[in-house]
Amino acid sequence: MISLSVIFTTGFIIALLTISFSVLISKYTKLLTKYQQNIKYLKSLSQCISSARWGNLQTKAQNGFSPLTNELSKSLNSLLESILDRDKMIIEYVEKEKENNEIKEDFIAMLTHDLKVPIIAQDNTLDLLLDNKFGELNDEQKDAIKNIKISNHDLRHLVESLLDSHKFEKKGFTPKIQKDINLRNFIDDIILQTNSIAALHNKKIRLYDHLEPNYVFDTDVLLLKRVIQNLILNAISYGVNSEYIDITLENNDTNCVIRVKDYGVGISKENIDKIFNKYYCAAELYSKASMGLGLYLSNKIIGTLDGRITVASEENKGAEFSIHLPTKAS
Repeated sequence: MISLSVIFTTGFIIALLTISFSVLISKYTKLLTKYQQNIKYLKSLSQCISSARWGNLQTKAQNGFSPLTNELSKSLNSLLESILDRDKMIIEYVEKEKENNEIKEDFIAMLTHDLKVPIIAQDNTLDLLLDNKFGELNDEQKDAIKNIKISNHDLRHLVESLLDSHKFEKKGFTPKIQKDINLRNFIDDIILQTNSIAALHNKKIRLYDHLEPNYVFDTDVLLLKRVIQNLILNAISYGVNSEYIDITLENNDTNCVIRVKDYGVGISKENIDKIFNKYYCAAELYSKASMGLGLYLSNKIIGTLDGRITVASEENKGAEFSIHLPTKAS
């Protein structure tokens, strides 16, 4: 028979094992609960950070289940509050600057509009002088007046660019599309109007027509004319190495292309990606007055006409600007 001591010992061991197992189960349960709580806290923390990343600074981190996690939540919430305060300050500053800029822009618009009148009057007077309406002029005097007329034209171009820029920033360009415009006739009229300016610079405009016969397209003639005139004027100013400016017309089933090419100073590789930026201008390198608005406005106008403008250039070998437009307006 089993002795009482053996039975007692066995019972004691079983009881000890039961107690130990119960303690282990209790500790495991507590650790599992704490682990689950921490996982839940970390998920909520991640969601809070993710919301802040996408601009939602209102979501706050919840308190954790320990002094350490509570302190972490408090620090994160303080950081979000600080960012939110700075964000409000920046918005207020931007709004105030926007209001100040609008006042400045309105002032510039009024000033440039008023400047156009005396510039046009002066230009007309110069034409009368060149036509000998106030008496015969010698060649030296005529050359001096031609130089004044060139400067006067540049000034007028600057004023018009400022006005156009103000209009665009205020309300953009709203195209007034006209149907079935004969592209060749349209370009002929522009060349006729700019020939006198080209002649002042001893330039000639050549036209290469590769269009299908009687090709027509839909466009806003005033906006497109503004762009082409600007490209021709740039070609006149920068085409110092040649007496020619070339305009080429092409078309396919869906698009037409108007190319304006000069043989002048060209555009460097580091500048070619910047030329359509507002106020960017390399004109100071070539002693030309400019606000850097012409190409910026040209690019915006062509965009409103559902087209695009591209440039190909090499330094000291000229530049070619190409306007790509749909045949029919959408």
